[in-house]
Amino acid sequence: MAEVTDAEILAAILSGGGNYVSGAKIAEDTGVSRVAIRGRLEKLRAEGFAFDAVRNKGYRLETFPPGMHPALLAAHLLNSASPANLHFFKETDSTNTQAARLLAEGEETPFVVVAGRQTAGRGRRGRAWHSEDAGNLYLSIALRPLLPPARMQTFTLWMGLATCLAVKDLCNVSLQVKWPNDLHWQGRKVAGMLTEARSDSELLHDLVFGLGLNINGDTGQFPAEVRAVAASLCEASGAAYAINAIAADLIHRLLEACEAFLSGDYRTVFAENWEVCDALTGREITVSTHDGELSGRYQGIGEDGTLRLRTADGALNNIAAGDATIQK
Repeated sequence: MAEVTDAEILAAILSGGGNYVSGAKIAEDTGVSRVAIRGRLEKLRAEGFAFDAVRNKGYRLETFPPGMHPALLAAHLLNSASPANLHFFKETDSTNTQAARLLAEGEETPFVVVAGRQTAGRGRRGRAWHSEDAGNLYLSIALRPLLPPARMQTFTLWMGLATCLAVKDLCNVSLQVKWPNDLHWQGRKVAGMLTEARSDSELLHDLVFGLGLNINGDTGQFPAEVRAVAASLCEASGAAYAINAIAADLIHRLLEACEAFLSGDYRTVFAENWEVCDALTGREITVSTHDGELSGRYQGIGEDGTLRLRTADGALNNIAAGDATIQK
């Protein structure tokens, strides 16, 4: 694919850390002739990049497209030495659905699917996820864990916590995990997660973890029904982010989080960080389940990822699935 060479050229330029990188070095790093490099840079200029070229000094990246770009994302992944096998789609129905298709075709795992826009983004219980091309990140990670299904019951919560820790480090924004699959900033939803799997009674064969993260999106442009309850990292910090660089770092860390979960090495980090990142700690909540609603005081989560709720009669309920609402 052309993006591979474009990514290698961009990675070589980015490796200069804002300094000029000579055409000779770019050619050496990529195996592409200097004449071909100039042609590639002209193509990238037409896609929204701007390069400063100085004779005897080389090239420096000055500006880049504001949204997700396959070559720029791949370049950042190359420079972070991430092993991500990346599939980028300018538009797809759903990154989770696309990942499932690739799994069915025998694609080697782990791999990552990223889309600039989703036409049928979804959350739990088939809910729609607003997925316009608006500076946000839509990604899915596909695995073949070959583990007992019971081992994966806290997987989504762990990946939510890993995302919170990464966002705090990369963006200086403190998010919280709201059981079972949302990430919040000051009570407003910044991200949603969706884990889907194919298993039999003994083994979980295919697993897809999906994440929709509002990074630079203007929630004022969201549909009216979600506008008041949504937020973005840009709104939280007051500054826009280089979305491809953030996405690459986040992908790298989420792949590491997957490895830590599969190996069991995540447990200490999870135990040490869960409570501070738990949006429900100490709260009175109502949980809606298929059997109706239960209200009471949140008592944390069990080792199996269930929500523990103490109702007014003193009973302790372990809830495996549902939606939690914080009582005002």
